[in-house]
Amino acid sequence: MQSWARSATIQPLQRRSAGTVAAIFCFGLSHHTAPIAVREKVAFSPESLAVAHRDLLDQGLAKEALIVSTCNRTEIYVHGGHGLNRQALQNWLSAFHQIDPRSLDGHVYHSSDAEAVRHLFRVACGLDSMIIGEPQILGQVKDAYQVAADTASAGPVLNRLLHWTFRVAKRVRSETAIGSAPVSVAYAAVSLAKQLLGGLEGRSVLLIGAGDTIELVATHLREHGVSTFSVANRSSERGEQLASKFAGNAHALEMIPSLLHEVDVVVSCTASSQPIVSREAVSAVMAQRERGDLMLVDLAVPRDIAPEVESIEKCYLYTLDDLNDIAQAGMRARREAAAAAELIIADEVSQFQQWRESLDVVPAIRRLRDHVEERRLDEVRRFQHYLDQGQDPHAVLDAFSKALINKVLHDPIATLRQPCQEATNESLVAALDILFHLSDAEG
Repeated sequence: MQSWARSATIQPLQRRSAGTVAAIFCFGLSHHTAPIAVREKVAFSPESLAVAHRDLLDQGLAKEALIVSTCNRTEIYVHGGHGLNRQALQNWLSAFHQIDPRSLDGHVYHSSDAEAVRHLFRVACGLDSMIIGEPQILGQVKDAYQVAADTASAGPVLNRLLHWTFRVAKRVRSETAIGSAPVSVAYAAVSLAKQLLGGLEGRSVLLIGAGDTIELVATHLREHGVSTFSVANRSSERGEQLASKFAGNAHALEMIPSLLHEVDVVVSCTASSQPIVSREAVSAVMAQRERGDLMLVDLAVPRDIAPEVESIEKCYLYTLDDLNDIAQAGMRARREAAAAAELIIADEVSQFQQWRESLDVVPAIRRLRDHVEERRLDEVRRFQHYLDQGQDPHAVLDAFSKALINKVLHDPIATLRQPCQEATNESLVAALDILFHLSDAEG
């Protein structure tokens, strides 16, 4: 009989379900479910994380624990423990932060086993973030794992889960375009500059304005290799603060024409009601300038840079509308990549669950090995006596092997020959065929 046909008859002996393996449980809240007024109440400071991990274990809520705490989420992953459920973790989280547990009602979520694993994979890959595919969350998960490892809170299951998570995130990054397309105006400006100038290493940038948007653009520019920053701002104090943050120089707005001679990129975002950079000023600069192309990015409304600048040779002007189009296209590209990432995650969750289910048979395998080893040692001791008497080693070895086989197979054969209350003889025979590949041997 074919082995696949045999398998249909062995229901009573099928391996126990994953429910017999201690659960992996996820409990938390995020920007999807809770406003910042709630999230900030349960955020963990770096100093409190080690204490929190130990407290979870000391109270018996977990045998292994991991806490991920960022500005957008607080999540607790636990394995093992007693009386583990949503309410128990909600009560613990509330008690730790000394808040009313009822204040979290309607804001928390929880999952277990495959869904908890899937959620962690999605979080680490940036699929659960405000901006799809953002890479910072992976670093935050790695930091969280480091705390769990340092406090001995991550045992064999969470250790395997976290390393698996990092591998999944790497696979998603390498096999999809989840993080390649710009999805914010600031990042779109940097991506465009990098594409237009063929790279940003060693380039010089003029920042006009000193608000949050300009600072974000400057951060992205520095990450892509820009090392020289000049800041022109109406308020000298704020301009100097921003310039010092990026090791640059602060200037008054009146200095912009002379600064244009020295830079490759201009990014402007002020609250001015009139253009700060005129066509005449840029035209005069470009007539004498030797640095080549000049890219200008105007993120202001009303515009800071006269639209006529676009007609000047070797000048490339991009407005907020241009960058919004790029950002929207990037978001669409990331959503498409996210769909591919979900398929990868589904495959990896299935593989991880197979590993977890294999843990269910480890004790049985250990018992089987110990059982056979005990009989082997008995026979070794018995037949060593014959060797000590000087009997033919070949004959002793042949007798030893036959005796060992008989001893190991005695109990299974005896069971097959007797009626069994918990499983039919047919299912036992089918199980033997599968375990020892007997059908394949016959074929």
